[in-house]
Amino acid sequence: MKAKQRRNSGKSTLADVAKMTGVSTMTVSRVLREPEKVSPQVREKIEAAISELGYVPNLAASNLASSTSRLVTMVVPSMSTPGCAEFSEALYQVLKPKGYNVILAEDHYTAADESKLIEMMLSYNPAAMVMYDFDCSEESNNLLLKSTIPVVQVGATLATPIGINIGTNYGLAIKQLINALALKGYRNIALLCAAHEHHIVQQILSGWHSSILSLNQSPHRVVSSSLPPTVQTGQRLLPDILLNWPELDLLICTSDELASGAIAACHKKGISVPAQLAIAGLGDGDIAQICSPSLTTVAIPYRPMGTQTGKHILAALQGDDVEESVMLPSTLMLRGSTAVH
Repeated sequence: MKAKQRRNSGKSTLADVAKMTGVSTMTVSRVLREPEKVSPQVREKIEAAISELGYVPNLAASNLASSTSRLVTMVVPSMSTPGCAEFSEALYQVLKPKGYNVILAEDHYTAADESKLIEMMLSYNPAAMVMYDFDCSEESNNLLLKSTIPVVQVGATLATPIGINIGTNYGLAIKQLINALALKGYRNIALLCAAHEHHIVQQILSGWHSSILSLNQSPHRVVSSSLPPTVQTGQRLLPDILLNWPELDLLICTSDELASGAIAACHKKGISVPAQLAIAGLGDGDIAQICSPSLTTVAIPYRPMGTQTGKHILAALQGDDVEESVMLPSTLMLRGSTAVH
């Protein structure tokens, strides 16, 4: 697994050893701290790379890592990030019986003090760290790589994760939604995209463009907002969307909360859903089933992500080899908000 590019400090790093030997930084760290848990063949290869690169382990950091707490730290953009509650609950259910607790921190969708937040969370001397729907800066990546603890990036699938990646492909999820609803006859489609992390937005927009173009339609009907993906944002933005594109027959929102807010705005304006405007979301949280009409959406596997994350963390801490990239499927849920056309 390739590490992201970092500034060259002039000294060989743990990541350099991992890159030369084709293993993860966790495996290199394990050779330094618990060599008996690594096969002789892998250990010899890593030790040869350490010698060739002249890598000098940070003994202070090694000692710190060997006395880690029974704490797993989790960083999120916001506590209201879609799926955060379901994910963290599932994660806790796996880790708690093994004596681990989870602490959460949020950066409020701003990268201004991101590295300080990561540094603060690492100061708790955690056993592992989870980055939920979180884009890391280069500086933050360096901090995490140097920590030598298991790092799990959760949310979208990543081409070059810095640790373990457990997620789903949001581009495929949007394609599922558009293709199914196009078969129901919807043609004038718009996308409402709120403030998600950059890698998630990239996947969503990629899926949007390829799907709409395959229908011989223009993908220009996109609203990208810096507002968080909440009910209030959906309510606030729907009037402007309809003003710009009165011909709309389907609005796809990048979270169930956004979609529920748009449905509420329709009720307020006397617009019938789905007879006059169909609305769909992304996530399949609890709100998708309790809003009226119930929401067509794509189920993102938040709880399975939490369960898998917990299992991978425990396995890594025990010195077991773990799959470093896990993609979980999304599931289309057709409901009342797109039932009539």
